[in-house]
Amino acid sequence: METSAEYFRSEVPAGTCGPWVIEKVLIPERCYDPAMDSRPDCFKFRPGTYTCLRRGATQFMTDLYDEWWTQREAIAEALRRGGDVLVTGLGLGLVVDAMLRPAESSVRHVTIVEFSPDVARLVGPHLSLRYRERVEIVEADAFTWVPPEGQRFTVAWHDIWPDPFMPGIADEMRRLSDRYSPWCDWQGFWPESYADALARK
Repeated sequence: METSAEYFRSEVPAGTCGPWVIEKVLIPERCYDPAMDSRPDCFKFRPGTYTCLRRGATQFMTDLYDEWWTQREAIAEALRRGGDVLVTGLGLGLVVDAMLRPAESSVRHVTIVEFSPDVARLVGPHLSLRYRERVEIVEADAFTWVPPEGQRFTVAWHDIWPDPFMPGIADEMRRLSDRYSPWCDWQGFWPESYADALARK
């Protein structure tokens, strides 16, 4: 799958809000040998400084290469279709950044449904400053939120899970798919993209 969006690392600053933390983490070259990692290439660590969003000991998102790689399908669909896009789960805002950053992007507006007000306060100002009226963050539950009357999305990307193999995740993906199908032309799910990428050898 090809996209015109290039991989980049998060520019969201480190900070804390409630139980949520954004921190910068260094992966030194001397601490990692890719030859000892049997996973597909996209999952192998690349030394450098990365950004991590966590709540307590649970890591919800990073800007490691695999995070971008496993969202490429949604990025490609958004750049191909343009228009209004829906994203459930703000995270570090990487997928939103990748949809809006390219100069040739025809994505007009991204609506982000984020359950945690603390995450919205940590990451939202960064996106709003960069993209202004092209971004809207709605603090709501993705399983109950109702789009405004007359709203139509070309793409919906669902990424609300810290672990793509959590119990019950298949049922939650079905629930979101059924819920948003009346408003969306295309829907994708991060756990499915992650599993597909992990299966590649």
